[in-house]
Amino acid sequence: MILKNDIIVTAQELMKNGDPVSLDSVARKIGLTKAGLVHHFPTKKALMISLVDDVARRWSKMLEEAPSSSSPEGRMMTYLNYALSDDIDSSDFAFMTDYKLKDELYTRWAELIDRWFDFNDIKDTSRRNALTTVRLIADGAWFDRGLGMLSTSEVERKSIISTSEVILNNGVNK
Repeated sequence: MILKNDIIVTAQELMKNGDPVSLDSVARKIGLTKAGLVHHFPTKKALMISLVDDVARRWSKMLEEAPSSSSPEGRMMTYLNYALSDDIDSSDFAFMTDYKLKDELYTRWAELIDRWFDFNDIKDTSRRNALTTVRLIADGAWFDRGLGMLSTSEVERKSIISTSEVILNNGVNK
């Protein structure tokens, strides 16, 4: 019996391979009729939202399980380490895969992820700026890795992490 999660994994595989994700393509790939797939996901929007939810769930698990996740700096370093890892692929970008649904998918992504990276309540401007700076470093690495563009050596990776730790420890004053 094919489960909902099997369908999500199949759709992610299509994304990883650069193939279009539609109800038809997913049904064909997993061996269901379109009617069988629609039983689990009545619309493409429902499927795409489930894909976004799955990525956000993985991120939340990673951030919750990190020993230092209780502080904004700890969450940011966990994210940076992930962004520089080999665990990223194009399925991380589920919220950007369908132009017609992009606004709804992005809104869903933001609802699920922003709570981890909302630093607006931090009054210390230097600390808030440091967190934002490291987030932009991590976002850039995440995009590059997900697109298959960034290749860093272990020495470069350690340097990026070390530099980011210095930024977080010292703050950004200007």
